[in-house]
Amino acid sequence: MNEIELGRSLKKDLLYLFMEGIKPVKPDKLIEDHFVVEKDKLIVSDVNAETEKFHLDEFERIFVIGAGKASSVMASEIEKILGDKIDSGVIVTKYGFGTELKIIEQIEAGHPLPDNNGIAAAEKIKMLCNNATEKDLVINLLSGGASSLLPSPAGDINLEEKIQTTKLLLNSGATIGEINTIRKHISTIKGGQLMQFAFPATVISLIISDVIGDDLGIIGSGPTVPDNSTFSDCLNILTKYDLINSVPSSVLQYLTEGDGNRKYETPSSEVPIFTKANNFIIGNNLICLNYIKDTAQNLDYDSKILNKQLSGEAKQVGIEIVSDAIEFLEHGAEVGKKYCLIYGGETTVHIIGKGKGGRNQEMVLSGAVKLSGHKGIAMLSCGSDGNDGPTDAAGAYCDWTTINRGKALNLNAQEYLSNNDSYNFFNQLNDLIITGPTKTNVMDIQIILISKVI
Repeated sequence: MNEIELGRSLKKDLLYLFMEGIKPVKPDKLIEDHFVVEKDKLIVSDVNAETEKFHLDEFERIFVIGAGKASSVMASEIEKILGDKIDSGVIVTKYGFGTELKIIEQIEAGHPLPDNNGIAAAEKIKMLCNNATEKDLVINLLSGGASSLLPSPAGDINLEEKIQTTKLLLNSGATIGEINTIRKHISTIKGGQLMQFAFPATVISLIISDVIGDDLGIIGSGPTVPDNSTFSDCLNILTKYDLINSVPSSVLQYLTEGDGNRKYETPSSEVPIFTKANNFIIGNNLICLNYIKDTAQNLDYDSKILNKQLSGEAKQVGIEIVSDAIEFLEHGAEVGKKYCLIYGGETTVHIIGKGKGGRNQEMVLSGAVKLSGHKGIAMLSCGSDGNDGPTDAAGAYCDWTTINRGKALNLNAQEYLSNNDSYNFFNQLNDLIITGPTKTNVMDIQIILISKVI
């Protein structure tokens, strides 16, 4: 196999492995596997096979609410299972992620920056929950993207000020946990506060995790779980990223007034409302990684999951994982054998340029620089939702020829990296990976294939 054929073969396998890898976390399959109705008995299970049973005949009404990139497909499957047992419902999803619903109202809204449609959806969901009684069941469908899709600004904070705060945090390199800590405290619905509207109804939350460690308090900013973060934490985060003097004055004032004032604090585990909250994680990134590992082995790759919690600055992480692959190629790989190294998680990008891209594309570009000339290594990094940053790409691909192919087109990879412009670099090489919305979201997936040849 010559060099061109080898590159094509590795790229084909990478694309296949990624698309196969997200199949087991498709929302309809997850609902089908974890939400089972037998006559009047509802059986709900999580990713660890922990099961709980509910008797549907004990509830007068069933309401369905939800938020996230997967919520529409989840709602469609719930409609198939429960049918006319559903009294009414409201879900919100990202533009382009919707599907046909017959009973449950669907609203499409802005992500990653919130908009007025999200405000309207949040208000409708709060009203529906507020209408529920102790004799009712509320089914909550939560997935990645919910934090942006359910804006409900607290105090005197308006939508534009919330958008400005979100932009500053996204561009600062803050982690999703840090971003969501602040989102909880400038909201009336996040950080367990949705339960203040739903109580005393029974709430079953079916959750697809898009965060490292499956932390219920971070997924969708934890609307149905106790919150142990504080206003003080928020101020520390703003200080850490030098944003104290950049956020809108209304946001800083609200956080400052809330610091140390329990009246403003999000509800903690001592609050009795959470006795009616039942949270089930039904999908996560590890499901994908394990499926990719098995699928790669069926393609005769020696496969290993090397990191299930990949995090850090995308540029640096790209260099690190490619360095590991080079080390393995030179000192561990056998001639004629194929290897698959698998990673999952979520990195961050500190935006200093004015270009276009996302964390996956930026990781691959930095990896491509390190990888240049090391024949037999190819890499893919993609968002499982099909969206990487504010682009139409899921991510990007690179191999040992990427940088030289770029030079042939007068593209300087370091200049594109410095300008956070990875999208336009890969677009000119036809190495963007564009899948369209996958309608699920379990963080990012990185795959490196190694084929040692003489």
